[in-house]
Amino acid sequence: MTSLAPLWFQGQVQTAFHRKGGPLLLVRGEGSRVWDDRGRSYLDARSGLWAVTVGYGRADVVGAVFESLRRLAFAPLTDAASPAALDLAARLTKILPGDLSTVMLVPTGSEAVDTAFKIARLYQTASGHRRRRIVISREYSAHGSTFAGASLSDPDRGLLRGMGTRVSGIRFVPAPYRYRCRFCANGPVCTRECVDAVEQAILAIGADRVAAVIAEPVPGPGGVLVPPDDYWPSLRTVCDRYGALLVADEVVTGFGRTGRWFACDHWGVVPDLMVLGKGMTGGYQTLGAVAMRRHVASRLERRLIPHGFTFSGHPAACAAALTCLEIIPAEGLLARAAIGGARLLDGLRRALEPCPIVGEVRGLGLMVAIELVEDRTTRAPLRLRARDLDRLELDLRTREVLAFVDNPIMLAPPFVVTDPEIDALVGSVAAAVEALSAHTPAAGPARGRGPS
Repeated sequence: MTSLAPLWFQGQVQTAFHRKGGPLLLVRGEGSRVWDDRGRSYLDARSGLWAVTVGYGRADVVGAVFESLRRLAFAPLTDAASPAALDLAARLTKILPGDLSTVMLVPTGSEAVDTAFKIARLYQTASGHRRRRIVISREYSAHGSTFAGASLSDPDRGLLRGMGTRVSGIRFVPAPYRYRCRFCANGPVCTRECVDAVEQAILAIGADRVAAVIAEPVPGPGGVLVPPDDYWPSLRTVCDRYGALLVADEVVTGFGRTGRWFACDHWGVVPDLMVLGKGMTGGYQTLGAVAMRRHVASRLERRLIPHGFTFSGHPAACAAALTCLEIIPAEGLLARAAIGGARLLDGLRRALEPCPIVGEVRGLGLMVAIELVEDRTTRAPLRLRARDLDRLELDLRTREVLAFVDNPIMLAPPFVVTDPEIDALVGSVAAAVEALSAHTPAAGPARGRGPS
């Protein structure tokens, strides 16, 4: 995936690894659309970076942030709190699954991952299990840009390139990637061996050394990998069997992206720790959180935890989150994400079925991926060069679409996207992919099973 981490050089802000021609200068947004400095508008089919939920230009959210700043510009959570922070914690416990009833507020999702990593180890120490230091993560994962988050992310993402070795005590297991599963991709049914691999890893490491298993319910940046229905319940069973905490990273999927408040709700699973961020404020402010089940919080409640950030639970960020949490049910945006996502997925599958370079179109709610292949029968990934990516991105921009341009191509518009906008998005993306196929030497007549 293309990194958008900011770099500062000679007084100028630049975006890392931006496409040819420089960064896109966005100056305005309304609903699902944004405008650049030349007056051109685009359907934001990436929600900024998976974060925009209730749409751009919401006077109600902006007003709540303004009023919060007018009353109180800052309240440190080290020894104080704002009413907004307390209200947000109380509101979250009403929508969080199960007994996830204690919330630790932090500035961003990346810092929430770092926090969860520390809490998992601290919990095991407080429980008398000092040897439990290993955290198991998964391939295709993306857990943020802090050193711990980058260490927990798939090594192939290169987030620590040139920075030395990762944080010690991290192991990786296969993800439930049905299209490319090393166990059952070519079989008629899922064999669940990806879950068995987690148990085998715990036993190989030693159950008395594993602190936690961290996973995204549906990896977004990793390719929108929707797991089989029994994956998360089985993962919950494995963690319980060996005393490891189950950590669900819902930074991308949380707050309605998949059509439920949280992706874990699709499978009725309550993780021990849930990591939150991005959509909590709809993109209007920076905010993250770690929610803990009762047994985790009670184990730590009498311990002084040397952890925190200056802007944790900032009043204005909490005010934005509270307003978004009111808007989502009031405007039926969970249902809109589910129904709109199904419309987008079905439309793309139909439109791209004849395209020879499309191997699979998959998704859940308003997160959809289009996987490109050289051949449908062999499923060999389509190797895109820099100029191919530049051409595809420019083509999509010409068609007034901003998307995550890579292989797979990923789409994640705001929840307020309308049916006409979804239909236009399908047409634009399908046309751009067809144009890419025409410029791809490997593309021939469509063979094999079409995208499903």
